[in-house]
Amino acid sequence: MIRIFHTNKLTRQPFFQALINFLHDNQDVTLRQIKARFEEENNIDRQLEAYIKAGYIVRENRRYRNGFHLLDSLDDLTLDQEIFVDTESAIFEKLKGVTVKQQITNTSNHLIIEEEVDVVRERLTLDSYFYKMRSQETLSLDQEELYSVLGDVNPEYALKYMTSFLLKFTRKERVIQRRPDIFVRALIILGFMEEVAPQTYILTMDIDQESLIFTSQN
Repeated sequence: MIRIFHTNKLTRQPFFQALINFLHDNQDVTLRQIKARFEEENNIDRQLEAYIKAGYIVRENRRYRNGFHLLDSLDDLTLDQEIFVDTESAIFEKLKGVTVKQQITNTSNHLIIEEEVDVVRERLTLDSYFYKMRSQETLSLDQEELYSVLGDVNPEYALKYMTSFLLKFTRKERVIQRRPDIFVRALIILGFMEEVAPQTYILTMDIDQESLIFTSQN
């Protein structure tokens, strides 16, 4: 099965995803065959034209085929590039293991959050969470837990409170918070800190005191 990472408005459509897998499994497909296979789908002609115009589908001699390349190498792979990959290929499992170091800055202070982010953005990281909110892509199960706390929060608003709390660990090893809020809960879910006693927290990140880089250990 073909899976797409970092979709856009066209490629996240259920019909598009079903169509490319149909074309992947069948050769010399005609319009009649497409309409027979997807007889309950409306406006097939118009949708096909949009896919062809975008270069995702190719029409030659009244036959249709996929116009994109399936991932066959991890060389030159960049974060957030559109990826089409066969889930039955050997490279699929390798792809899920590729990570990129990302840094999150904010406008409230000089603290920097550093994380190892997987290129498919399925793992729970703050950087991937904010990315999914911007791109409106489907959240993974781990990311859903964070969403249940933060929702579609404004990143700068969240970072203001999260980084302000993290900065307290530059002055003390244990921080007491009498009234934990959603941002404290989010920091725990992300694995940035843990509660060691009621309303008492310790940091689980590495700190560079000079540069104020807080590095996640997840």
